[in-house]
Amino acid sequence: MEHFTIFEKKIIILFCLSLCAFFLQAQPNTLVIGEIKNAKLIKEIELSLNTLYLNNGIDVYSSRIIDDNTFAFAVEVKEPQFAVLKYARNKGVIFLQPNDTLYIDCDANNFQYSFEFSGGLGASNSCLTEYLQLNPREMSVFNMTQYRQKLYWYQNSPKMDKAMLAMNQPTFENHMKNRKEKALDHLEKYAAAHPEKLTQEFKEFLKAEIQYDFAYHRLMYGNVFKNRYSLQDSYFDFLEEVPLQNEQLGNEWYREFLVAYFDYKNLKSESDERAPYVFQYEEGSKILGGKTKAFFQSEIIARAFRAEKNEVIINKYWDYMRYQDYGNFDLKVIESYEKAIKFAGGTQAPDFVLKDSSNVEIALRNYRGKVIYLNFWATWCRPCMNKMERLKVLQPELENEDVVFINVSLDRKEEVWKETLEERDFKGIHILASGELSSEIAKAYEIKVLPRYFIINKMGDFVKNPRSNKLEEVKNTLLDLVKK
Repeated sequence: MEHFTIFEKKIIILFCLSLCAFFLQAQPNTLVIGEIKNAKLIKEIELSLNTLYLNNGIDVYSSRIIDDNTFAFAVEVKEPQFAVLKYARNKGVIFLQPNDTLYIDCDANNFQYSFEFSGGLGASNSCLTEYLQLNPREMSVFNMTQYRQKLYWYQNSPKMDKAMLAMNQPTFENHMKNRKEKALDHLEKYAAAHPEKLTQEFKEFLKAEIQYDFAYHRLMYGNVFKNRYSLQDSYFDFLEEVPLQNEQLGNEWYREFLVAYFDYKNLKSESDERAPYVFQYEEGSKILGGKTKAFFQSEIIARAFRAEKNEVIINKYWDYMRYQDYGNFDLKVIESYEKAIKFAGGTQAPDFVLKDSSNVEIALRNYRGKVIYLNFWATWCRPCMNKMERLKVLQPELENEDVVFINVSLDRKEEVWKETLEERDFKGIHILASGELSSEIAKAYEIKVLPRYFIINKMGDFVKNPRSNKLEEVKNTLLDLVKK
């Protein structure tokens, strides 16, 4: 971006920070400005920060691409972390940290692989680009494979999933060790070749990225494929070498490893099956400290509320609110509590109007007087498809008892959705919500993961779901509501 003088850059920084603070009432502390060549019809670019661990949300910033092909963002960064830059359908990963600047030159035709960086975070992002070429990140959550163990859902990229399915224990262990060593060696060599160019925050962040990427996938392999490869308990000895306490809370692999680790501890324990969230909360509280402890406690509370374990976790919620000194995660905890109360039994289900597979409008309010099983699913979600097959057994009997099955698909492609309905002969009412997890109905019902279902009584109010998702218990709950 040679056409920007130092003076002009300073003016842009001051203007963007003041404009963002005035209109968004945010506290921007980091500036990203750039130039994108070959930006033709689309004149807008987005930058997003994953702040789910802080406030249950994702911060999305938009910038117009002006006539000289430049753009600018003034953003609030709480912790060193990755951000995603999106232009049209192209996405690229960058590194940001509080109180710094990054300048980006790129080409719309090649996007991330054309990135050239300067500014305070320039060298750090150049190092990151080389790292990502060696260790590509899956950019779409819809391409990830999910595996559930106890309470935790592991997320696996297609490439890593293929490796796990193909490699026995010694081969996979060597693969992961070599991958880790190469990544650390790359960081060390880059830092030596560019003395004092990488920020200390970036070096610590990337070390955590490498370490906990390794630890997370080793733990996943042991938990998910233990029976497949006849793994012994000694396989998990590597966990003794993984530090649990770390300050890199902006690093997603570290956060996910923490939750997966204590879920594994819960799996190995003989804790009360009705209170696994309490077990994890208490175990993490013993071992972790400071801000890391506050994050972990808030995360377990939020997950428990999302799982509708209100009664189980409520005492820990109040303990957290009374005694936790770190307020960084309060918004997440409070919002999770309020949402849990919102969808508790006796509260009104949000109305909606969507078209079914025959292009007929379906309104929730039109089914007052009937019991409703409201099911959110998608064809790309393997657990959803298994569940839809199981529901085939339940639906014919209950539909004659004034029970209505409304299935809301969050599919990306309408044609795939319709073809699946026809091929699988799924029963009930089927509607499509365009926008996937960002659709209005997904937001109204706070759908973060799939599958998810709600039971709604004849008055249009939520009813507490049965403790177990076994078909017999679901069936009995629905029939009891029909009689009322």
